[in-house]
Amino acid sequence: MTKIILKGLPLLAAALFAAATTGNAQISTVSTSRFCNNWLIAGVYGFTVEGTKLSNPPNAPVTPLGPQVGIPITEFDGKGNLVQVDSVTLDGVQVANLTETPTLGTYTVNPDCTGTYTLNFTDGRPTVTTFFVVVDDGKEIDAMVRGVPPNTIPGVLATRAIGKRRFSFPG
Repeated sequence: MTKIILKGLPLLAAALFAAATTGNAQISTVSTSRFCNNWLIAGVYGFTVEGTKLSNPPNAPVTPLGPQVGIPITEFDGKGNLVQVDSVTLDGVQVANLTETPTLGTYTVNPDCTGTYTLNFTDGRPTVTTFFVVVDDGKEIDAMVRGVPPNTIPGVLATRAIGKRRFSFPG
């Protein structure tokens, strides 16, 4: 029995060497999946938003207006449209609440599970574009608000958001 084991050692060593040398390869591209599409996030998500609201005056420096905190509820329809209601405070003052007119928007999930969504507020707040990554099989969306289109001043809203699917069904 020891002879059989000893004869297999060179093959095992070669396999381990091959695994070790290929295991150090860098990831050269982001993987894509047929599951990463608009249907992946169809459903209702509760988000937590936190960051800093920055001013956007014409011909003036961008300055912080204060901390911003929010709790949006967003429904993605699986076809690229969304509806959102939110409650937001800016520097401790409530600027939106969950009972106001819902915000409409659009979204796209890319084949690498990154994406964007745009919110077109009806209450005077500027339109914003949000970049996101879908994680945990669509149970969570990690996002960053870029700012007001056409995004001439990056970071008009320096916020991040984490959204969790409100209902998950075993499957």
